[in-house]
Amino acid sequence: MSMKFEKRNRPPLSCEPCRTRKLKCNRLSPCDTCIKRNVQSACQYASNAVRGKIHTSRQRALSDRLKRLEDSIQSFVAGENVFQTYLQPQSGGVHTFSEGGSLPSSHGVLVAPTRLPTSNEPRIGDQHLQEKAVPNTLHTHQGRNSHVDSSHWVSILEDIKEVRESLSAVDPFSLIEPASDGGSEHPDLSLALGSEHRLNIKDILVSLPTRPICDMLVSRYFNARYMVLGIVHSGKFQDEYGEFWKSPQKASVLWIALLFSILSVSVHLRLKVNTDGTLNGSIPSPDILQQKAAQCLMLGGYRTANAYALEALLLYTQSGFLSDMKTSSRQWFDIGIILRLAFRMGYHRDPSTLPGVMTPFDSEMRRRVWLHIFQLDALLSFQIGLPSMIPAECCDTHFPRNLYDADLYVEMSALPPTRPSSEYTPVLYGISKAGVMSIFKKIVAHTMSLATPSHSRTITLDAEMRGAYTLVPDFLKWRDISQSLMDSSEVILNRCTIELLYLKGLVVLHRRYIRYEHQDAKSESSRRFCVEAALEILARQADMHQAFQPGGRLQEDQWMISSHTIYDFLLAAMVICLDLSVRLESHATAFVDERADHGFVSREIVALKNSQQIWAANSHRSPESRIASLALDLMARKVAERQATFSCEEAAYMDIPHVSLELPYMEPMSEMIDGSETLDWLLLDQYFQNSGLEAPRDPSNDMGGLFTDDPGTFDSCAY
Repeated sequence: MSMKFEKRNRPPLSCEPCRTRKLKCNRLSPCDTCIKRNVQSACQYASNAVRGKIHTSRQRALSDRLKRLEDSIQSFVAGENVFQTYLQPQSGGVHTFSEGGSLPSSHGVLVAPTRLPTSNEPRIGDQHLQEKAVPNTLHTHQGRNSHVDSSHWVSILEDIKEVRESLSAVDPFSLIEPASDGGSEHPDLSLALGSEHRLNIKDILVSLPTRPICDMLVSRYFNARYMVLGIVHSGKFQDEYGEFWKSPQKASVLWIALLFSILSVSVHLRLKVNTDGTLNGSIPSPDILQQKAAQCLMLGGYRTANAYALEALLLYTQSGFLSDMKTSSRQWFDIGIILRLAFRMGYHRDPSTLPGVMTPFDSEMRRRVWLHIFQLDALLSFQIGLPSMIPAECCDTHFPRNLYDADLYVEMSALPPTRPSSEYTPVLYGISKAGVMSIFKKIVAHTMSLATPSHSRTITLDAEMRGAYTLVPDFLKWRDISQSLMDSSEVILNRCTIELLYLKGLVVLHRRYIRYEHQDAKSESSRRFCVEAALEILARQADMHQAFQPGGRLQEDQWMISSHTIYDFLLAAMVICLDLSVRLESHATAFVDERADHGFVSREIVALKNSQQIWAANSHRSPESRIASLALDLMARKVAERQATFSCEEAAYMDIPHVSLELPYMEPMSEMIDGSETLDWLLLDQYFQNSGLEAPRDPSNDMGGLFTDDPGTFDSCAY
């Protein structure tokens, strides 16, 4: 007689995610595996197992539906049915980051340039399909944002009602990436963020300063008006900050990464302001805080596009920049990571163009974040000497409105009107600069093009750049520092940054026309535009250098000058150097005939000598300063020799035989400053050594360290 035994209906020992993925589970709630994967909310333990055919039949039905879906997609591909999104200009609206867009209006409002095709527009392979727009998708689930194109299989899956309902317990966007075992993500994150150890959140929180110290640093950050990006809403963060201290263990790991990044930036700013560069013993080093931010980013799985990941990454990168105020290739790589995450989360598309529910508050904060990503990419790519990583034709995000944080709140149903450009809100500087930056990015793309740029296109971009600068609010346009006694240092430096970006754009745009072979009238006009802009940059250098001297208006604010500004001065100095070299060779009599060029050459010589004295005074600080000093001094002496040669009366000029005083290797020097801030300093150094001239020594210029073997380091606070 056979007996039938039933298996005991005991509860499973592993949580549902670990059972599904066949991962080891330590049976905690949440378990360590779910914590590592940042899916704590999904870590649930089922009651007694249900044994029967219901679950199997449901799985079979789901499998059948998925099989039919797969067959349908394959039939679409076989029939060449392609889902496409048309990006076409819109008749009205506001300025965007797209390179083909219009300039920003005086009110800081932008136009959206995209529209979806109308119902009567033909589409490829749509003969038997109903004609309607197929939008891109921005999916939000448990704080995670994922943006995919309409042709992506997940978008199609979301549009199929029956399958979507069957998968209601599964996030289809999690299938875009294969599930990791919790440790495979560590190596590449370590390379990207510089973190070496994987810790749990309890170990990381041990490094958090005490509540009073955190309060002080957070307050300092949100009340600073310089070097603060404005991507974190102060009111919302304050609410979250209060909840965090009630129960730190329950906070999102990525929010804790944001907190550590804010603390790190705040400590950096405190160190910059303190002249002795020391910290109170209770305040941790900014490097330690930055390291903890990196560990939280890793632990929180920043690549999964969860909330706070992008803001934390941006502030993490800014903290690294503040450590030495110099641009490095690592920061450029970090921006690449940030960009890809922003693309995945759909930040390159304006929220108004994306389907789904997104609050006005979240939409506006996304625009603020993209504003800074767009500008950081343009500046860092240019300084590294590489093209921008953002394809402007794929982006339509509007500029944010000129609003205070107090104008925004989470529950708001609509955005208030933008404030006038005369109101200096924390975001106005970024908005004003973005209009100029958009044209600057177009100029860089124009000069980096593999095709020979046409002069007509150059003139068009010149007009666009000048037009963009006219739209900058008057109080953010440059004025002499001596006339800015009532303005804060932040306003003065912001004016300088926008002005230098504008002038640098003109220099880069017209730079290629300072050559021997360009002697026609069109080339001469571009050459004049380039040199005029370079002279203006050197005038700003002289004005700021004077203000940074002991007793000067900006004596205590030298730390605000970054490597971007320093390299603008270097670029302008080399352009003047190059133009004078070309003039020495092509028409030397202009150096003594002031009527020939209305004193233009004399302006170049005066600017060259003033700039040389500034570089010489700082030549012991960096090799760049040393070589710039050498270059300008050598050119000044060449010009003096030529002027002495032609010091006789005007009638005797034509009787004097021509003596070539051309600088050696003029063409390599020309190429070294063609269209990029990345000057080849080693080649320039060799260039001046090969000139065979004795290096200058002038005790009055504090050049004692100019010819030492130790080149030192490039001090961004040299001004």
